[in-house]
Amino acid sequence: MTRPTQAFGAEFRSILAIAGPMGLSQFVQMLMGATDDVLLGGLGASALAIGGLATGTFFTLNAILAAVIEAGGILLAQAHGRRDHASLGTIMTSMLAVAVALCVPELFCLWHVDRLLVWMHEPESLRAPVIHFVHMLMWAVPPALLGQGILTTALPVMGAQGILMRVMPCITVVNGVLNATLIHGWFGLPALGLYGSATATVVTLWCMPFIMLAFVARRPELRAALRPRGHEWGHTLALLRTGLPMMAAAMAEVTLFQANSLEAARMGNSALAAFQIMLGMGVQCFVVYMALGQACNIRVGYWTGRADPVMMRRTAWAGMVLGIAVACVMALILALGRHAIISLYLDTALPENAQAVSLALGLLLVGAAFQIPDAAQVIATGILRGQGDTAIPMVLAVIGYWGIGFPGGVYLAFHRGMGPSGLWCGNGIGLVSVFVLLAARIAWRMRPQTLCRS
Repeated sequence: MTRPTQAFGAEFRSILAIAGPMGLSQFVQMLMGATDDVLLGGLGASALAIGGLATGTFFTLNAILAAVIEAGGILLAQAHGRRDHASLGTIMTSMLAVAVALCVPELFCLWHVDRLLVWMHEPESLRAPVIHFVHMLMWAVPPALLGQGILTTALPVMGAQGILMRVMPCITVVNGVLNATLIHGWFGLPALGLYGSATATVVTLWCMPFIMLAFVARRPELRAALRPRGHEWGHTLALLRTGLPMMAAAMAEVTLFQANSLEAARMGNSALAAFQIMLGMGVQCFVVYMALGQACNIRVGYWTGRADPVMMRRTAWAGMVLGIAVACVMALILALGRHAIISLYLDTALPENAQAVSLALGLLLVGAAFQIPDAAQVIATGILRGQGDTAIPMVLAVIGYWGIGFPGGVYLAFHRGMGPSGLWCGNGIGLVSVFVLLAARIAWRMRPQTLCRS
C-alpha cells in the first residue's frame, strides 16, 4: 500500500475518532432537551410550550455566543500541531477571559427577553411564565459558557474526547431524574411543577463542567496542557478575530431557519407542524455533520500548525468524502422512513392531521434531497476554520443564506404556490449556494502557492 493511501486512511480514522465522541456528546445534549419536553408534556401542552420556548431561547443564544469560544479550539489545534505547548495555557486563559466577557451580553439579552416575546407576537398569557423561566435559566449562563463551552472545545483538541463519552450519558440520566424529582416532588422534595424543570437544568449545567474537570484532574498531561497561565493580548485578539466571524456565521444560519419557521406559521397550523417536523429531523442530521466539521477543524488546524500542506489537503478530502457518505445515509433514512418519522410526531390516523401529514411527507423528501449540500457546507466550513479563515466564509454564508436562500424560499413558497416545501427548498438553495462559495474558497486556499505563503 502506498504512503498517500495510508495517510488518507489514517486521516479518515482520525476524523472518525474525534467526530464519534463529539457527535455522541451533542446528541446527548439534544436528548436532554427531549427528556425535558417529555416530562413537561406530562403537565400539559401549556407547560410544554412555555418550557420549550424558554429553553430554546436560552440554548440558541448560548450556542451563538459560544461560537466565539469555539475559535479557541482552532488556536489550540494549531499550537498543538507546531508543538508550542507553552502557548496552550495562555490560549486557555484567553478563552476564559472571553467567556467571562460574553456572560454580560447573554445575561442582558435574557433579562430583556420580554422584548423578544413582544416582537414575536407571543400571547400575553405565555409571556409572564416564559420570562420567569428564562430568568431562572440565567443562573446557568456562567457554567454554560465558562465550563461546558470551553471544555467541550478543548478536550477533543487534546485527544481527550473520550471524557465527553463518559460524562455526557451520565449527565443525561442526572438531568432526567432531577427534572422528574423537582417537577413532581419525589423523595420528599417540593413539587415545583414547571419551574422544577428550570431548576434542574441550572443544577445540571453547573454539575457538568465540574465532572469534566474531575476527569481532567486524573490525567497529569491534560492538567499540564489545559491549566490557564498568564494572559497574552495577542492570543485574545486572535481569538476575537477568528471567533466573532464564526458567531456571525452561526447567527446567519440559525436565524434563516427561524425566519422560515415564522413564514411557515403564516400558512396555518398544518404547514407549521409539517415544517417543525422537518426542522426537528434537520437538526438531528446537522448535529452529525457538525461533529464531522469540528473534527476536520481540529485535524486541519493541527496540520496547519505543522505547516504540512500535503496532509492538510488529504484531511480536507477525507473529511469531505466521509461527510458525503454520512449524508447519503441520512438522506435514505429521511426518504424511506418518512412515514415512520411522521408517526413519531403526529397520529397519522386522525383526520384532522391529514393535511399536516401530507405536507410533511413532501417536506421530508425535499429535506432528503438537500442532505449532501448541508453536510458538504459544514465540512467545508470546518476545513477553512482549521486554517484560521473565518471572516470571508462568514460573508459568504450571509450571502448564501440571506442573499439567495431566504428570498428564494419566500418566492417559491408564496409566489409559486409550493407552500412549506418552497420554504425548505429556499433553505436548500441557501445551503447549496454556501457550499459552492466555500468550495471555491477552499480551492483557492489549497493551491500550493497559497499554502506556501500562509
